[in-house]
Amino acid sequence: MGKIKNLTLYSNKIPCDIKFLIISDIHRDKNRGQANLLKIKNMIDLDEIDSIIIPGDIVNDVNDLEDENFRRQLQEELLSITKHKPTFVSLGNHDQMTQGQDGIWIPGNTELLKETIEAIPNFQMIKNGETCELSFLTISACSPGYDYYEDKKKKRSERENMEDYQKIFDSAFSENKLNPDIYNIFLTHEPQSIIRLSKSQGTCIKPNTDLVISGHMHNGLLPNFIQPFMKNKGLISPQMQLLPEYAQGVYQLGTTTFLINGPINTRIETPIINSMYGPNASVITLKKTR
Repeated sequence: MGKIKNLTLYSNKIPCDIKFLIISDIHRDKNRGQANLLKIKNMIDLDEIDSIIIPGDIVNDVNDLEDENFRRQLQEELLSITKHKPTFVSLGNHDQMTQGQDGIWIPGNTELLKETIEAIPNFQMIKNGETCELSFLTISACSPGYDYYEDKKKKRSERENMEDYQKIFDSAFSENKLNPDIYNIFLTHEPQSIIRLSKSQGTCIKPNTDLVISGHMHNGLLPNFIQPFMKNKGLISPQMQLLPEYAQGVYQLGTTTFLINGPINTRIETPIINSMYGPNASVITLKKTR
């Protein structure tokens, strides 16, 4: 069974109501991942959606995009679910890696994904440190590189840590300031580091950010019916951390809302588990404060 989470946020910064579809962790590969993407398409009235946001992990193995037929098929699937509406994409960890012959994940050719996305009408890849300015809102992104997720010199429990994220963030955004009078959305695939860093200083580490959208955590592998009872916790993280603190749901810190989006494909490498959980997505409605 699939699940759509609906979230309504109010702001006096926007001139009219706007509705976003959030999909992440599609993990599409040459043979799997299509069914759940199509399920989400059938679960949502796309005519009511104004824009789509994808905070990472479109593909499972980025080098699969060397296959021109697969690349074309993925483009067609993404275009069918977005229906030519403005779509904004940031990078996840799988968008930057490929499996070597020994089955170990190694750096992949991320340019393949960028080229694939940029060729789709109305799609925009927001690069690390880039801010996209629209008529009444901005969308920016911090996309840590391969080593942040898969540094083989570190134990799995030592990866995706706050110190490394802070360095990546500072190098990309030290001079980039957001207008406090405009609604600001921030995309970053892995949610735990930015939430912990923001919590430690009492406000979002990127000042004037209204909404942070992430994925990556696959709802902590919690079945849909258990999620409301766990607040933001999950059972296990992608780095095999037990009971991760920020794995699913919505977390509020001051004026900043953090959305941890559920996956289209929970664990595509394990089809039985994937079929048990079904696809997840979110619909965010921004409403003008009356």
